[in-house]
Amino acid sequence: MKFTGLVATLAGLCLPLFAACSDSGAQAKASADSGSLLIVGGALRSDNTAVYRAFIEGVPEKFPDVVIVPAASGRPSHYAQQFQADLRSHGFKGRVRILPIADKDDKSTESIDESDWQQGGHDKALAESLNTAGGIWFVGGDQTRITRTLLDKEGRDTPVLAAIRAQLANGAIVGGTSAGAAIMSSTMIAAGDSLSALTLPAVETYQGMESQESGQLLLSRGLGFLPVGVVDQHFDRKARLGRLVRALGGVTRPEEPLGFGVDEDTALLVDLDVASMKVLGAGTLVVADARSATFADAEDGFAARDLRVSVLSHGDSYNWREHRVSASGSETLGNEAFGYRATQGAGIALANPRLDQLLGFSLLDNSDTRELRRYAFDDQTGKGVLFHFRQDDQSRGFWSYGSGTKDQYTILDVALDIAPVSVSVTAAR
Repeated sequence: MKFTGLVATLAGLCLPLFAACSDSGAQAKASADSGSLLIVGGALRSDNTAVYRAFIEGVPEKFPDVVIVPAASGRPSHYAQQFQADLRSHGFKGRVRILPIADKDDKSTESIDESDWQQGGHDKALAESLNTAGGIWFVGGDQTRITRTLLDKEGRDTPVLAAIRAQLANGAIVGGTSAGAAIMSSTMIAAGDSLSALTLPAVETYQGMESQESGQLLLSRGLGFLPVGVVDQHFDRKARLGRLVRALGGVTRPEEPLGFGVDEDTALLVDLDVASMKVLGAGTLVVADARSATFADAEDGFAARDLRVSVLSHGDSYNWREHRVSASGSETLGNEAFGYRATQGAGIALANPRLDQLLGFSLLDNSDTRELRRYAFDDQTGKGVLFHFRQDDQSRGFWSYGSGTKDQYTILDVALDIAPVSVSVTAAR
């Protein structure tokens, strides 16, 4: 029998993900920013009250306006107006403005050619008008359109981006969904799917938005509102754990090798002053910690050893300066709900396809299984990878009911190795 309501704050534990209670260099320095971020993993439902209210309540009284940056979208006016309508439905009464920054025309607005907005980020008068903006929102789409319109050819901030940074430092909230999440970190994942990222070399040239769904890994410069790690979005539905790990082991390796994978209809509410992020919404946050990991990039594929993976659910919070997690629930260790030998392998016929389900139901809440092997491969080329998850003495699991009787897991510090494999598939006779 399990008991809910226990709060587990892991500040005093020396787990690999959380052991560095006093870190040096980039980890030790506090952010000077006093504002907050709302990083949404995409596919934000209009009825997600927790996320919309977090944005609205983050708008300070001294800066009462909200501005929307529609640059990422292929239908910039349409999706900006949709977000404005959602804000109104959740009770926002202040002024909302759509900034003329985009590079694609929205065919639904016959009288406006939004492709004429390509230089909007350089408009100094527009930048000055942001001095009343307490909420800045980036719609989804193609993240390279955001960086292309808000950074100049030398990679410097345009006047509008400089004004956004100034408002953030003065207490504003900066939020974004999908592409608007990808731009939050300094290292930005611009393209690539997990299998291609792990089995093929990274590329340096952007091939278009389709390469985000099926293409080789491309890393580029983000806007760096989040001072630590790499952000990835649409995380669980698009199976992006592999590409996030590959990004952490890439040539352009972030100074603090932490990866933050945000599921759809899920947000991270980030307090920059105290270096913490809280999970809101239906999905999870995956924290991939590569600080003690080793990587190899050979002809036969990419490999990683000794990563640590954690999965945080709604209401959980993570402090990246202290590497501390706060989570609600009862501990699974010694109180496992299941006891069966989990099937090792690959494919749609295996249970628990989501990462929180896999590491919860099949591993940390299962007394008879200490490791899980999952394979992914291309049956045309035979190139594939093995994901090897291991529960060790540092791993912890917490269970509680989420909404209704939905099982909600918090998974801390599972070991992960990734290795290339070659797969041959033949029909049974």
